[in-house]
Amino acid sequence: MLISCVPIKLLMINRFSLIILFAVFTPFFLSSQNVTDALRYSSFEVGGTARSIGAGGALGALGADFSVLSTNPAGMAWYRSSDFVFTPSFYRSSTTSELLNGKGSGLYEENRTNFNLNSFGMVVASQPRDASWSTFNFGLGFNRLANFHNDFYFEGTSEGSIVNRFLEQINGDVGFATFESEVAVEAGALYDLDNDGVYESDFDDFSDASIFRSQDVNRRGAINELVFSFAGNYQEKLMLGATLGVPFVSFREEKTYRENDPGSGVDGNVLFFDDLEYTEVLNTTGAGINLKLGAIYRVNQALRLGVAIHTPTAISLQDDFNTTMEYSFTDAEGPYTGNANSPDGFFEYKLRTPWRFIGSAGYIVGKSGFVSADIEYVDYTNNEFNYDGFNDAEREVNSEINQTLSQAITLRLGGELAVDIFRLRAGLKLLQSPLEGDDTFNNTISGGLGMFKDGFYLDVAYQRNNVRETYVPYIVSDAYIEQQVETDTDNNQLVFTIGFRF
Repeated sequence: MLISCVPIKLLMINRFSLIILFAVFTPFFLSSQNVTDALRYSSFEVGGTARSIGAGGALGALGADFSVLSTNPAGMAWYRSSDFVFTPSFYRSSTTSELLNGKGSGLYEENRTNFNLNSFGMVVASQPRDASWSTFNFGLGFNRLANFHNDFYFEGTSEGSIVNRFLEQINGDVGFATFESEVAVEAGALYDLDNDGVYESDFDDFSDASIFRSQDVNRRGAINELVFSFAGNYQEKLMLGATLGVPFVSFREEKTYRENDPGSGVDGNVLFFDDLEYTEVLNTTGAGINLKLGAIYRVNQALRLGVAIHTPTAISLQDDFNTTMEYSFTDAEGPYTGNANSPDGFFEYKLRTPWRFIGSAGYIVGKSGFVSADIEYVDYTNNEFNYDGFNDAEREVNSEINQTLSQAITLRLGGELAVDIFRLRAGLKLLQSPLEGDDTFNNTISGGLGMFKDGFYLDVAYQRNNVRETYVPYIVSDAYIEQQVETDTDNNQLVFTIGFRF
């Protein structure tokens, strides 16, 4: 024990001197985006009205619903009178998570409930002077395109540490990463014992040691699209429409990752190490612009066929982010806890999402209702980030997108049964995975009820889907074991629409 006290004391001195030098010479670290971010801001599922949700979102060829302003704006040409619509909703996600390679990790459930506004706006119907055109309508409002609200938590005991990631950075090509390895050095998790420029950690001789770990992940935000739409009905045969869409992005993610040694100090699985806590906070805001063009052809009284094309959405985004770390260890001098806070990071960049192509068909069964179907095609490899002045990082992330993502289709099926002033609806969505080599489909089921009388309508719908994903809390290229967390999320949405035709 007396022999080991000398290097331990030297280690303490080196740790404190590094903190002072590091604050002066550390470079700014670029927080790069990844495939997950590209998918988050390009995977659109229009919330819209309760009527649309109840019918599976398959109204592309039928229209006369505010939601089509964000899917096939030609459907707005079916309006014969003006319309005001207001759609609040209640959203609940329930996520169970499990650390797959952990011992005694078990399943942990987190729930998140929030109030949303799915759509809000007005369609103004008019009749042009030209007798060839039955209607010329204008629409203004917004539809929700994505909901990011989700919480999950995991814990368990497994081998490896996030410190290995920071060590790999500082001794590799990345070097001093302001928001990762720098805070690890300042908190005392990394140190240069021999003053030779090569950093060490308490985990160097304990790569296979079992560590208890946990993490809270909290996500908030949405994409809401402001829509300006025009549509006309030519000779009751051809409907044409266009929407200028302005999506607004808001996303916040807070992640708190913890590790602790089941033992303590010299008696633990990792000599000296006691525990650590690493927190990441990210706020992303932005706005974009796109154009949606649509057409519907009325084959006969019952059958309508539709097509829509959405240009790429050009989005300007801004990230604000910071990290903190607390690291505790015990040596011959006793327990010590180091704390570090990164500076506030700021980064502006652009994302161009893919083209979207939608085909649709609807069949009206007299006055009894309808059946309908939409199919949408998106090539997610066409997502492209643009970093002004960071060409190497830009090429790297866009190459990763091209290799990881693929083309995907979404099939929407829906129907409505009309009985006097009441409506009964059901729908199904099949969403193909956008990941290369994954041909699985995610299913969304929905149903709804409606009532229409004297220009007033009230609709209610329920929608549910299940999403299974694998989450990796940190990445180390030469990790002994990669930490993988399986999350299983049930998303439930209850939607109400109040509308007036006038």
